Parts: sequence; C-alpha cells; structure tokens
Amino acid sequence: MLTFRKATLADTKVYFDWANDSSVREQSYNTNTIDFESHKKWFESKVEDDSCMLLLFQNEEKLNIGQIRIQKENENQALIGISIEAEHRGKGLAKEMLLLASDFFLENNIGYLINAYIKEQNISSKQAFEKAGFEFKNIINYENCSSFHFTKKG
Repeated sequence: MLTFRKATLADTKVYFDWANDSSVREQSYNTNTIDFESHKKWFESKVEDDSCMLLLFQNEEKLNIGQIRIQKENENQALIGISIEAEHRGKGLAKEMLLLASDFFLENNIGYLINAYIKEQNISSKQAFEKAGFEFKNIINYENCSSFHFTKKG
C-alpha cells in the first residue's frame, strides 16, 4: 500500500536526485542534466505554486519511492508527470501512483482534464497510464518527439 504527501522544501535533494537519474533524463523531454541551483529555484517556486501539485510517494516501510507532478495549464486542463526511484521500477507501482494522484487531483479540481505525454519508445510508462485509467487519444509531435497522448477526467 502506497501513501503520498505534498512535497516540502525538505524534499529538494531527493527530487534533484530523481530528476537527474539517467533513465529519467532519457525519458524526459529535456534530456539535459539539471544543476542543483537551477533545480532548487525551480523546486521552491513549484512548492509555493498553487497551480502545481507535487506529490511524494512512500511504500509501507516509509521509503521514498517516487513522485508525481500535476501542473494546471489553464482553467480546465493539467499536465501530469511521474518518476520512480531506480530500485523501485518494474514493480507495478506506477499504476497505483497514477491512480492515487490523478483521483486525488480530480476530486479536488472538478471539471479538469489531465493530459499525459509519453515518448513513443517509453512503453512501460504507456502501459502504466493505460492501467491507471488514462484514455489513449493519439500519437502527436510533442516537444519535437513522437509521443503518446493520454487523458483522464473526473
């Protein structure tokens, strides 16, 4: 059973480490390594941003296993992103994380549509979004990459 909480400034370093994991960078639309000062400024702004939901997930042993970010883009659409710590990948946790986070967001933001964009080669993420109830829309060019577009609404 996974639990989650909103991220705090105390989580800056763990988010930094996750963001710079080589597999995470490879699947991100910006593949460049992130320097700590830039990350710290970005993270501080997101923790304070009411239009951004940063959720940190923990397993039964209270170990941090990953994060989901849901960023409101306008009055009725949001963008979701996920990353899981390397040692916890391949255990089917993404589906549960996506279900918990998207349901929590949609319950608290009535009428919103959550968009997910996944690079076409990232089959494991594609499958996790499908299992979490996201609906496949199409394959589009997103951030100059051929990508699956999924949505979920409340």
